[in-house]
Amino acid sequence: MSRWKNTLKKAKKAEEILSGIDGFPLWIFGLLMVAVTFLPFFRLGRGCVFPFHDQLDETLFTYVLNGKYLGTGTEIFPELLGGINASGMQPAGVLFVPLYHFLDPFSAFFIQYAMVSATAFLGMYFCVKEMTGSSILALTAGGIFCLLPSPPVYGLSVVGVPLVLYCFLCLYRKKNLAISGLLLLYFGLASHLVLIGYVVLGFWALSLLWMLLRKKGNRWVWLGFLWLTSIYVAVNHSLFTELFLGQGNYVSHREEMVNYATPFWETVCDVFLNSAQHAESLHKHLILPILLMLIIAGFGYRKMTEDGRRRFHAALAGILILAGIALFYGFCKWRPVVEFKNRQAGFLHYFQMERVYWLYPAGWILEFILCFSLWWDARPFCLRPERAELGERKQSKLCRIAGSGIVKILALGILLYPNWPEWKENSYFYLNVNQLNNGSGITGYISWESYYAEDLMRQVEEAIGRNPAEYRIAHLGMSPAPALMYGFYTADGYSNNYPLAYKQQFRRVIARELEKNEETRLYFDEWGSRCYLFNGATGNTWMLGKKDHIVYEKLELDMEALKELGCEYLFSCGEIRNADELELQLIGYYETETSYWGVWLYEITAN
Repeated sequence: MSRWKNTLKKAKKAEEILSGIDGFPLWIFGLLMVAVTFLPFFRLGRGCVFPFHDQLDETLFTYVLNGKYLGTGTEIFPELLGGINASGMQPAGVLFVPLYHFLDPFSAFFIQYAMVSATAFLGMYFCVKEMTGSSILALTAGGIFCLLPSPPVYGLSVVGVPLVLYCFLCLYRKKNLAISGLLLLYFGLASHLVLIGYVVLGFWALSLLWMLLRKKGNRWVWLGFLWLTSIYVAVNHSLFTELFLGQGNYVSHREEMVNYATPFWETVCDVFLNSAQHAESLHKHLILPILLMLIIAGFGYRKMTEDGRRRFHAALAGILILAGIALFYGFCKWRPVVEFKNRQAGFLHYFQMERVYWLYPAGWILEFILCFSLWWDARPFCLRPERAELGERKQSKLCRIAGSGIVKILALGILLYPNWPEWKENSYFYLNVNQLNNGSGITGYISWESYYAEDLMRQVEEAIGRNPAEYRIAHLGMSPAPALMYGFYTADGYSNNYPLAYKQQFRRVIARELEKNEETRLYFDEWGSRCYLFNGATGNTWMLGKKDHIVYEKLELDMEALKELGCEYLFSCGEIRNADELELQLIGYYETETSYWGVWLYEITAN
């Protein structure tokens, strides 16, 4: 008996300590943790590493170009694709555009990333705190969430979901009303309607419908919905003008896009387990603990407090929503739906409704924490001591020990541990710690400095000896992003919304080369957002660096058609052996020690 008493005393003491910590505003320590994750970036400077796919090679330029022309009212950005419509270069978060107007792109991007990361932590922290009352669980959830590899170029479109949910809960409970209104303004300006806004507004509308059916009036929830909607309408007025008034000033290349179907159940399972593009939730190993906690909580339902039952109902609704998102994604990729979309024109043809899965990174973490919170403070699975017989008292004591602070912390760590390697190794923090310790020679990572290769671009500009605004360039086997970032004007480029007429004109340049590679032809003809000089030799690759030692021998590019696009120079990743046949004159080869690229510079002499 004395052993049991000592054990229970220790458990009670641990519970008191944990309760004291749990009531402390731990978000302060969380922000310090976020600051620590930025130390490698400060050490590396422009040598730091960010995933470039769809981020540094495309979406970043929606900020760079809008920032450059902020306040000018220009409708055409002349630097990209021979001059691209400003309406087709809408940034994911207009709030960040001024950064790119007043600062250099690296500094602006770094500040944007810091804002996104801090918002990810604070939004998740206060959302979990509001839902569970636990600062420890809030700190845990926020710490995990801000480590997920969410691309900062999408602003708050992924990481802002918990922040919106927090605002919704505050409005529903009629508290922090002014703060919630300001946070919704922040979210609306720092996210995009087409990426996540329609999803957030859709779920908010469903909650309003639910409240109407249950005859629960709450004007603040209605006002919050109208406020966020009005923000999105104001920010995206050109989109609404195009959709409802048909006042678009060009036909988008997306009209030629072909949507592809995938096997329904295979797609549903894959998304449910792994999420999908640009919304990496890395949640696979959380699914089993979530299901087990829900089952165990179901057995203890009768002993739950009223608050515990509400959370249990919310957790059940959460797992059904997460499963429903996967089913909806599979439905959108189902053959009949895809064939229907391919027969449509305009918005219905290319709009990606399946992007509801962007809720997954926040959704799975919230679901796990909500399930765990049922044990954290309610302990619904223990027998009530006052009604227990002699043989049941030990079991009740065991339950009390199981509910002690140390055991709960250990259980939380054990349940999260299987996911930890993925969270760590995919985080931007880990990438840059690895880069700091080992360098690109071992890691193989491409740094900001190496990717954009400013020194190399300066050498090439000096070799040309002309104002970049007087001519355009194109690229063979390499991304146009470094040249565009430096200030060159490109005839090629990567954009998810540029004129179809330009795509068709550009296709004349590579028509004969596309015939040599069916996969590349389909990539260009049926998608086409990358308007590059694809060819039969290197296909649709665009990341061939100086170490690849590429040689082109029998290129059949239409240089006259390329020159008609205003292009006078060609940046090639390799030597072009039949340059004379193509009426190309080699100016020289250029590389630097730090550059990922090596540039064979040719002048187009075709008439």
